[in-house]
Amino acid sequence: MLILSLITSLCATWIALHLLKPVAHRAHLLDIPQGRKQHVGAVPLIGGMSIFIGVATAVVLILPTDAAVTTWLLCALGIVLLGVADDAEDLSVKLRISMQILLTLALCIGTGLSLENLGNLLGLGNIDLGVFSYPFTILIVLGVINAFNMIDGIDGLLGSVAMVTFLSLVILFSLSTHPTELGVSVIFIAALIPYLLNNLVLPPFKQKIFMGDAGSMLIGLSISWLLIEGTQDPIHTAFRPVTALWLIALPLMDMVRVILVRLRSRRSPFAAGRDHLHHLLLELGMSKSATMLTMAAIALVFSSIGIITEQLQTSESYMFYGFLLTFLAYLLTIAPLVKAEKGSLQRWMEEKSLTQTARKILARYGNN
Repeated sequence: MLILSLITSLCATWIALHLLKPVAHRAHLLDIPQGRKQHVGAVPLIGGMSIFIGVATAVVLILPTDAAVTTWLLCALGIVLLGVADDAEDLSVKLRISMQILLTLALCIGTGLSLENLGNLLGLGNIDLGVFSYPFTILIVLGVINAFNMIDGIDGLLGSVAMVTFLSLVILFSLSTHPTELGVSVIFIAALIPYLLNNLVLPPFKQKIFMGDAGSMLIGLSISWLLIEGTQDPIHTAFRPVTALWLIALPLMDMVRVILVRLRSRRSPFAAGRDHLHHLLLELGMSKSATMLTMAAIALVFSSIGIITEQLQTSESYMFYGFLLTFLAYLLTIAPLVKAEKGSLQRWMEEKSLTQTARKILARYGNN
């Protein structure tokens, strides 16, 4: 069944990518280079829709579906449509967040699952959220959705980091009795393969496409659902809640750091900027490919720590405090890069100012 679902997802996504390209041009679903967007030419924003079509086709045709899977698919469709609208019309932050809250709430109600038990994170006993379960779940899912949305900044980055998370989920679900969740994780990996080939313009694809907000939000919502299913199953959990932190560590750490930096400088957390890790690595002179591979490798290391400590049944509090220490180390490591980037920006501004001054002088006295 897994092989058949993998092939179905891969083929359906591949076909969707080809069929949706002309639709993107007619519907103006294009990413136009301007401002901080430095790619060449208008790029179709159909990656997310294609991935959803591939995933939904394989799930409906191959996997056994129940109320939870059906609810997730409907919510996934809703988040994709929201993303398409955002890609086309650039929706306001308030509207986008409001819709994400409603879809997350629908997901919790429809599946009957939410983050009720966080485990023994602090070493003081299990943390049961009780009446705070739904609000906390909504907050966390919003964080995961926007963490994956924010990390989508260069070719192949979101797809490769998401691939690491889905691969980690495959390993953990395969070691437990969660065949449906295992199948969905495999299906997502299969759908990401043609997308990445297209996004990176690798053979046989010749035209670049982007994921768009539809794709990044779909991935964030789906990973959230799989993590909740894996940690909150009332019969048998696939892994502990603290392990989930390690599976999505890199997007979470990058998002939290960026939000803290922006709040400190009195900017909106959702404002555009070049302050993410991939921007800092690019400013250091790394190529896009090297940056993508470096960040994917970091994500793989974090996920591996989570999988290994889960299998060793390491104390949950040790894993949680270890995560916090790792985040602190991440902040301390990034700090010099931020200073270097600011220095580069300052030099660039000075050079630009000098160049503009020289041009004015030449324009005024050059013909004398």
